[in-house]
Amino acid sequence: MPNLTVARLPAAAGLAWIKAGWQLFKLAPVAWTGMTALVFLVLMALSLLPVVGGVLVHALSPFIVAGFLAASRGGSGGEPVTFFYLGAGWRESRFPLLVIGAVYMLATLFIFKLVGFLTGADLEEMVRQTQNPAAMTPEEAERLLATAMPALGFGTLLFAPLLMATWFAPGLALFERFPAGRAMWWSLWACGVNWRAIFYYSLILGLVGVVAVMIPFGLGLLVFVPWTLTSTYAAYQAIFVAAEPDGA
Repeated sequence: MPNLTVARLPAAAGLAWIKAGWQLFKLAPVAWTGMTALVFLVLMALSLLPVVGGVLVHALSPFIVAGFLAASRGGSGGEPVTFFYLGAGWRESRFPLLVIGAVYMLATLFIFKLVGFLTGADLEEMVRQTQNPAAMTPEEAERLLATAMPALGFGTLLFAPLLMATWFAPGLALFERFPAGRAMWWSLWACGVNWRAIFYYSLILGLVGVVAVMIPFGLGLLVFVPWTLTSTYAAYQAIFVAAEPDGA
């Protein structure tokens, strides 16, 4: 297992990751958007399966991230970006990625239930309603607004550490061969010590995401999603660096 350490970076690093991710995306935009379209189709098909659909989507999420990170490493090294990279996680780090996916799924279910229990709001139903606001009656919209703020605030508070723990975990499992628990702990730790850069990064990318969602037919997402993952690779490369050998 490589001797790594976590770099402490300034807030401005968040913008540098986004710029680096965009440069990496521009190397092979057709390949990146094609991979993303394939992933969307697979996830949509799986989500239609009764009972097990949602489970499979959560279980596959770390593998998808690992595949895009592997493609980012290949592309940054001058190799062609191909669909072959999407199977990198399954070929090289199957078990830890399955564990990460299971932890993410169970923690998400727990957070949804806890938020519902404490605030009386159904986060899943709220998400469905906001996807089609025109179908809501004025009474439903008023009720949604009354419960949305406390539910979303509390949900965000609970989801933040989960997202921090799973953001870099697929990369650590794939590239460094970390077991799942160690990968999630290091990811959480790295995000914690670099919270300023992470916040800056998330703020800028969130604004870009709003614009991407507004582009018709999901075309904006075909660019935004791979850009998010190529910039995640840039962040990974900047944060996880080789430790100085003892006595150096």
